[in-house]
Formats: sequence, C-alpha cells, structure tokens
Amino acid sequence: MDGEATSPLPRTRSGPLPSSSGSSSSSSQLSVATLGRSPSPKSALLAQNGTGSLPRNLAATLQDIETKRQLALQQKGQQVIEEQRRRLAELKQKAAAEAQCQWDALHGAAPFPTGPSGFPPLMHRSILHHLPAGRERGEESEHAYDTLSLESSDSAETSISTGGASACSPDNMSSASGLDMGKIEEMEKMLREAHAEKSRLMESREREMELRRQALEEERQRREQVERRLQSESARRQQLVEKEVKMREKQFSQARPLTRYLPIRKEDFDLKTHIESSGHGVDTCLHVVLSSKVCRGYLVKMGGKIKSWKKRWFVFDRLKRTLSYYVDKHETKLKGVIYFQAIEEVYYDHLRSAAKSPNPALTFCVKTHDRLYYMVAPSAEAMRIWMDVIVTGAEGYTQFMN
Repeated sequence: MDGEATSPLPRTRSGPLPSSSGSSSSSSQLSVATLGRSPSPKSALLAQNGTGSLPRNLAATLQDIETKRQLALQQKGQQVIEEQRRRLAELKQKAAAEAQCQWDALHGAAPFPTGPSGFPPLMHRSILHHLPAGRERGEESEHAYDTLSLESSDSAETSISTGGASACSPDNMSSASGLDMGKIEEMEKMLREAHAEKSRLMESREREMELRRQALEEERQRREQVERRLQSESARRQQLVEKEVKMREKQFSQARPLTRYLPIRKEDFDLKTHIESSGHGVDTCLHVVLSSKVCRGYLVKMGGKIKSWKKRWFVFDRLKRTLSYYVDKHETKLKGVIYFQAIEEVYYDHLRSAAKSPNPALTFCVKTHDRLYYMVAPSAEAMRIWMDVIVTGAEGYTQFMN
C-alpha cells in the first residue's frame, strides 16, 4: 500500500456498504481498478463465480476483508495527505526564506512583504503551480485541499524533495540565483564599461574642444600680429611715399624739359658715341655732320627783332663751349654765338609758339638767359639729334639748380 500510494485515489464516501454480493463484487473491482492494483485470486474467483457458487460464509469473509482493507486504505490515504501537506508547507516556507535571503544579499532591500497566506508575493511560479487554486488566492479553509489527489501530492513531493528536476528546490534556487548573480555582475560590468567609455568620449571631446579653442586663439593672435605688421608696413610705406612725393615735387620744381643728359665737362667725352648710344642713326642722317667734339648742319632760325625765318649754318663746338651760327657752311661770316653757360633748356615746340613756322612739326626751342631761339630742322631725325647734342652743353641748368 505504501509503495502504490502514488496511484490516483479518489475520495470514497463513508456510507454503509451494500449487502448484496454483486454490489460488493462491483465495489471491490472498482476499488482495485482505482488503486491500480491487480485483483487478488480470491476476488477474481468471486468475480468469476458471482452467481453464488462459493459458500455464503466465504463471501461474507471476503466482503469483511474488503471492507477492512478499504478502511485501512482510507486511513492510510488521510495520513499520506496530511504528511504531504506538512512537507509542502515546510518546503514553501524554506523556498520563501531562501529567496528572501538571496534578494537581500543581492540588493540589500527590505524583506518581502508577506501576503495574507504568510508567503511573499514574489514567489516562484513553479511553487505556485503545485498549490491549489484556493491557496493561491489566500483562502485558509481546510476543504481547499480536498481536491488534492494522491498523485498530485506525490508528484509535488517528488518534484520538491528530489531537487533534481524542479525549479523551486533549494539547489535549483541557488543555481538560478547564481545565474542571476552572474547576469547581474555581467550587466554591472557592461554598465561600468559604458560609463568608462562615456567618460573617455567626454574627455576626448573636451580635449578636442580645448585644442580647437587653442587653435582659434593662436589663429586670432597670428592675425592680430599680421594686421599689426600690415599697419606698420602701411605706415612705413606711406611715409616713404610722402617722402618720395616731396622729393619728386622738389625735383619737378627744379627740372626742365629734355634734360636727361646733364652737362658733361669731361675732356675725354665723345659726343658721337654718346649720341649713337642714345639710339640715333648718325650715319644715315645726311643733314648732320657729327664728330667726337663738333656737330654741324643747316637749321632755319627765326630772327630776334624781325620775325623772319632764315637758313643758317650751325656749329656746336665742345672745345670752344659755344653754339655758333653762320651765313653758310664756309663759316666765314659769323651771325651769332650762344655760350653753354647761357643755355638753360632745349625742348620741342609742342605749344606751337613759333609764329609762322615753315614746319611746326620740326620746330624746337633753345632757351637762354636773355632770349628764346626757335629753330626748324630739315628732318625729324635731325631735330632729335640736334636737341640731344645741344642739351649736353646746357650748363645754365646747373645755375638753375643752384
């Protein structure tokens, strides 16, 4: 009976047994089928000979034995049920205490608030799965356990006591708590790593911002330095420009036209070489005879008192330091002399100030202290040569400078 207590055993009514043999036989067969036991030979014999072939006293004896057996079985079932209830309550309390201790160890929180049934509300679902429906709702009545069969009690006992297949056993609770502890530690580790990564990123960003600020500050300082240098350079250039302008104004006030050749008083000065180096074709110009010291040729001159134009032979002599003009090229009859010390300027008559000039485009002027000479050259090349030759002897320019 102890070995077969796991078979499903519905609760039997405690009424009087039927007196007929057929009822006892059917009741015996029902009890045997319910308990999962194989029928005894006597019961089988009684069932086969249910027509009353056995003696009356034997049937009564068998019925009495069957009645006693059912009573003993009912008493044993009540004891098993009470034992299972007691063990189940102990396991529930033990599991709740274990869960509470692990929760307190993990989180350091306050103990679980207990419900009306005396158990914590966060109980594992595998424990509540074995509880009756009335027990889960907090009902305390005794008849709530009437629906608990031997099979469910034994299966609860087996699943809780074995500790190898149920999740609410202490060992499994410890292993589950260990897994939870490992997960929590892993999550805390990941959280620490995330915080470290965040702090590292913040530090790198701060360093980057600091470097950017430093770069901007350096760029600003560099631009300020460049601007200061530009201002100083601009001021210095302005001073130089003002100085140059003043110097040029002074030079312009003292300058005179066509005086690029200053008077040269060197004895070894070569007039022909100087004129050729200025870009004039002396050999191709037939109206001018030029040597190293003397220049000769015909020019048309306007008279001083009588404004008439007459052709004269001019001789520029660096040895005598004079510009003389004659009636003809024989140089026998001198008509006038212009000394180098009196010549101030030689320039082109661009204002056409010469009255009734035979050729205004070839007219140039020689200015002296007391008179202005108007002369007309036979060609443009001859005019340029004569102007450059005469200006080399314009010594009156030095007096003008003084």
